Amino acid sequence: MPQIVFKLSADILLQEVANEMVILNLADGQYYGLNEIGARIVQLMSRGEDISSITQNLLGEFDVEQSVLERDIQDLIEKLQQHALIEIAG
Repeated sequence: MPQIVFKLSADILLQEVANEMVILNLADGQYYGLNEIGARIVQLMSRGEDISSITQNLLGEFDVEQSVLERDIQDLIEKLQQHALIEIAG
């Protein structure tokens, strides 16, 4: 089964601050903040990594259970899509 790859919207600006990230949606002027793990997910997405690869990277970087991480990644993806900050690549 092919893995889904997301890309960042062309209508956003990203700024890393410490271990966090601020996203500005240029289309509506809204700002969004991401914690350290959320910022890392977006960084990996921006490299074109699929969800499986992102999950494996984060499991190696953070002390978190896989089921919790998978749920958190899915929740973040849904929120980013709702606000038009990411889209499916391809």
